[in-house]
Amino acid sequence: MSYCKTARINDKIQTVKKDMVKIMIIGTVDEEKIRSFCAGFNARIDFNILCETAAQCDSYDAVFFEEPFDREMLKRWLGNGHLRIAKSEKELLDELLFFAGTPVPLEIERKFLVEMPEKALLESVENCRSVLISQVYCHDEKGDFRVRRRQNENSVIYIRTEKIGISAIKRIEKETAISREEYEKAICGGKVLSKVRWCFIFDDKYFELDVFPFWQDKAILEIELKSEDEQFTFPNFIKLIGEVTWDAEYKNSSLAEKYGVISD
Repeated sequence: MSYCKTARINDKIQTVKKDMVKIMIIGTVDEEKIRSFCAGFNARIDFNILCETAAQCDSYDAVFFEEPFDREMLKRWLGNGHLRIAKSEKELLDELLFFAGTPVPLEIERKFLVEMPEKALLESVENCRSVLISQVYCHDEKGDFRVRRRQNENSVIYIRTEKIGISAIKRIEKETAISREEYEKAICGGKVLSKVRWCFIFDDKYFELDVFPFWQDKAILEIELKSEDEQFTFPNFIKLIGEVTWDAEYKNSSLAEKYGVISD
């Protein structure tokens, strides 16, 4: 589960090895055209498969929906780490290009401090699913990185993430699947940050609400975008305290340092 990110930073080209990724596309699409469009992505493309298990959901690096599609399919794929909805073929192709890192591979994320919603409210949201996450920020001879354990129902995956910061809202990101043994070795002695991540759809955008055990009255809502000025509708069932995209205090690494639990 590793994909390439090549970008110009400070006039230097940073290149990360690209491994094959798995992409699921749901909707009434021209499969031959999509396969041709993705020919240079080093990706396996599948279409309109009903997700039966959480492990199957986690086996895909990204899931894309193009209108119109079966809404029952959307429920089955909730919880995937990269789920996007496109309202047209053009939007779908743009999403695929952005995921593949073309022309410039960026993770663009906005982050908001919100009041803690009632669990019953989240459970009542039609397209909402929770996953459990534990992560540690580490350092080795190659630099800083993060390791994460992500549990979606009975499916557990382990991921190593390296990031190159461009700004508070932009960064290059390399994610690589690792083994449980590699994860446990990396976290030894580190501060583990645990959270429940609620993944949900609102106005055809994929939001992630992080609920932490050390906060009883607030949580952090995140959304990934294709540009800094991309428009979206803030969920009407969540009360905003303020945007914290540029506030280092609310970075996960800062929360781990302050609230993390030392691993044995």
